[in-house]
Amino acid sequence: MIKNKEKSVGKKNIHCGFCNGSNTSLIIDFGNVALAGAFLKLEEFSGEKKYPLQLYFCEDCYLLQIIDKIPPEILFKDYFYFSSAIGTLRKHFKKYAKEVSGRFLNLEKSTVVEIGCNDGVLLNPFSEIGIKTVIGVDPATNVVKKINNSNVIVFNDFFSEMTAGGILNKVGHADIIAANNVYAHIDKIHDATRGIKKLLAKDGVFIFEVHYIGNLIEELQYDMIYHEHLYYYSLITLDNFLNQFNMEIFDIKRIPIHAGSMRYYVREKGGLKRENVSKSVLKLREEELNKKYDKIETYSNFARRVEKSKIILMSLLNQLKRERKTIYGYGASGRANTMIQYCGMDNHILDCIIDDAPAKHGFYTPGSHFVIRPRQLLEDNPPDYILVFAWSFIKEIISKNMDYINKGGKMIVPLPEVKIISSKNGEIIEETGRI
Repeated sequence: MIKNKEKSVGKKNIHCGFCNGSNTSLIIDFGNVALAGAFLKLEEFSGEKKYPLQLYFCEDCYLLQIIDKIPPEILFKDYFYFSSAIGTLRKHFKKYAKEVSGRFLNLEKSTVVEIGCNDGVLLNPFSEIGIKTVIGVDPATNVVKKINNSNVIVFNDFFSEMTAGGILNKVGHADIIAANNVYAHIDKIHDATRGIKKLLAKDGVFIFEVHYIGNLIEELQYDMIYHEHLYYYSLITLDNFLNQFNMEIFDIKRIPIHAGSMRYYVREKGGLKRENVSKSVLKLREEELNKKYDKIETYSNFARRVEKSKIILMSLLNQLKRERKTIYGYGASGRANTMIQYCGMDNHILDCIIDDAPAKHGFYTPGSHFVIRPRQLLEDNPPDYILVFAWSFIKEIISKNMDYINKGGKMIVPLPEVKIISSKNGEIIEETGRI
């Protein structure tokens, strides 16, 4: 078990967010950190708050979880993540809408509800396909304002059992309830799941995508760990949790989004009888037990490997700065802010951070206070190196910045292993990050 600043911490009597058991153990203590999504202006520095960030494992239900819960009103009411700004996500959700509609829906009669709909990146494709009723629920007022579609009904609120009752009274039961990269964010997860069950039609399907714990462990994706992401799911954990609500996972699909996610298809037990539990579910359950995702040793080993990865990355960055190289960060995301704060990066390491989203320009990163600048800076004043925090979109980023690379610029990819990307005669070259 590892604490930032190389201190170890023992076991605490902390109750699990799923089963309420106290058989929990501390895996990583990131220390007191600023909220990963709380970008701020210069005048807000003095009032910035930091919160403890601790990752625990429950040995009773196998949930890996953040114990330190921040009020959702602070996390999500004014949000900086706009899904439609990322081309990879637009393509993904357009394909998603077509796929699940063809499998489960009668277009002219169906109702689809999305929890955490963001700026409509999935709702708009559902509407275009011709779904009768399309509903989005999201608390981030500034983000849902971007949904400019008269066929989409928006509830600007947190999803709960009460919210579900309001939707049920307005439009009836939902044939599909979707929740993409949000079902792991919900503090009152029992209340929300009761709402999902209440709103879902008898033969309806709850479909959610979430970062998969297998990728987190095997690819050292510690940058996914921050206050918004309360839960890190394995299939065996979800089996235990959903069983409390008489619900079950009947199918899964691995997807590459966010460097490795899983799509889970859930139904009420006894519902949607035409769909058998897939072999993929049975195979994954066996695989997780073989990999010991139910054992604390797996997570303690993960913590040790994360610490080693941090040392390798910071050794590289410090050596480059001793050589007086300029380094820009690329991608001002929550993942970036976890990595920056955990590794202790400061202005001696990074000159600035660039991001493609105009909404972030002129703001500063939480905790570290790097100014966020437009990508145009790569052309106006190109650095020697780019540290790609948005490494899960590396193919898209390379494609978008080939001119920079072909002119001698280099990219540092921090995970799953530290690599340096460059170009020789127009051909991409990858080298180890150890120099």
